[in-house]
Amino acid sequence: MKRMTDSGTEKSHTASPALIGALLHLAARGAELTPGASSAAALRPADQEILAEVEVALRTQMQAERQVKKALAEVASSLAGVRTCADVPSLTAAKYEKQRTAVLAELGVASTKGASVWPPTSQTAVQRFGSWNEALKAAGLATSTVGRAKGQLRFDAAAYEKAIAEFASDCESRGVGATYKAYGEYAAEHKNEVPSAAAVRKFYGSWNKALAAIS
Repeated sequence: MKRMTDSGTEKSHTASPALIGALLHLAARGAELTPGASSAAALRPADQEILAEVEVALRTQMQAERQVKKALAEVASSLAGVRTCADVPSLTAAKYEKQRTAVLAELGVASTKGASVWPPTSQTAVQRFGSWNEALKAAGLATSTVGRAKGQLRFDAAAYEKAIAEFASDCESRGVGATYKAYGEYAAEHKNEVPSAAAVRKFYGSWNKALAAIS
């Protein structure tokens, strides 16, 4: 398994079309969308740019041509699935991270702290577009009516779920346990960006219930 790395610098490494492609691909996977036989015709001109940038990203982390083409075909199928879906799908950050973990495993890419991978983290989308809802809007996906407004320090249910999901994903990528103590250290490193450990335990009732909420 090829090891790649995640970091804040990922923001500048992942092209916006590739980031939008990740959002659409994981939303389609989460909604189990399957396009029809004429799926290629459903793709929009902008989708070709998305696929081109996704291909660039894939080639930086995969060497086998067959694997790149297979992964790219799956992304194209996902885009077509979204375009032909009667109801525009939505995607929470927690579900994005869950699907992202599965996709990275399928691609044979292990993420660790340091450089960029595709699909990028949900935090990359938030950094790029300003909020999770804005990221969904940029991708043409349905937005949520809940969320933490930019600049606010109070967190709603969606923000709690997103914080725990990203923390759990980070722990998994580093091969460490997602413990309450570890989250406390994580929250201290991301002060004002995620709820504190005490706030999480109070919100869910216990740390185990917090983890169960994203499983």
